[in-house]
Amino acid sequence: MLEALTFKIAPGMEGFRLDGFLRRMLPDLPAKSVRFAIDGGEVFVGREKGAKGRILRKGEEVAIRRIAEAADWLPVPGDLPGAGLLYADADVAVISKPVNVHTVPQRPLEEGTLAGYLRLRYPDTARMSMDPGLTLLTRLDYATSGAVPAAVTADAYAFLAREREKGRIVKTYLCLVSGSMEREMSLSFLLDPSGGEKVRVRIDRNEPDPLYWTDVRPIRAVGESTLVRAVISKGKRHQIRAHLAAAGFPIVGDRRYGTVPADGPGKDRLMLHAVEVRFTHPANGQAVSVSAPLPGEFGVI
Repeated sequence: MLEALTFKIAPGMEGFRLDGFLRRMLPDLPAKSVRFAIDGGEVFVGREKGAKGRILRKGEEVAIRRIAEAADWLPVPGDLPGAGLLYADADVAVISKPVNVHTVPQRPLEEGTLAGYLRLRYPDTARMSMDPGLTLLTRLDYATSGAVPAAVTADAYAFLAREREKGRIVKTYLCLVSGSMEREMSLSFLLDPSGGEKVRVRIDRNEPDPLYWTDVRPIRAVGESTLVRAVISKGKRHQIRAHLAAAGFPIVGDRRYGTVPADGPGKDRLMLHAVEVRFTHPANGQAVSVSAPLPGEFGVI
């Protein structure tokens, strides 16, 4: 962390927005560090807390109490209750993510993340990547559980990162959805994941790249819900959740795209679980499939 920084607005620097000014003055810091410091009330213009859109005037003073450096966004290594290795060899590990934890840090020096668990088990991953997710190859939402693959060598990471970009790391999920789904569907609604807590779904437009489609198949009815299998390749933020909700089948327990029941499945968690991940092994080229058992709270298997 950098602490107790001050900047005087010199002639020629007036007229800048506060966030743009700080990014200009601190080019080695991640842009999200500036955003996080401002939103967290760590930045002052004179005696007032600064807003990101505050226009600066000549002679004003900008003071920063604390702001994160790039290394502060790396996950803090530590054990994670409910996490475990589903598969491990010299090149690859597949980790079981528990529900209601972050896959990667959402704030500087955050503890209790899946990436922190990876760093505890495989310390060298922090030297392979400065990304907050280290060498994790997929990212599950906070409320989603299941299998997450990770590379544990630099060569494996380079290979699998390319495979991911080509849509060759295939993820299968099981979920409970509201309503009776009776047929298979390929959901291709265009998703706009930029900004906001919810992804915007354009039901009037199709995603041109099929690697961002969601293929769903009903398995069986469960009361007034349906157990559904959903398969994605590359995937966007909230893809399965947003696609299913737009199709009229929101996932049970989804606080953003559906409703939370008063009791039963979905009362305490999102009923979405990454049950299987498939990829090509980076060392021997063989197909690998790793499964994560469905949690007992689903109550259907």
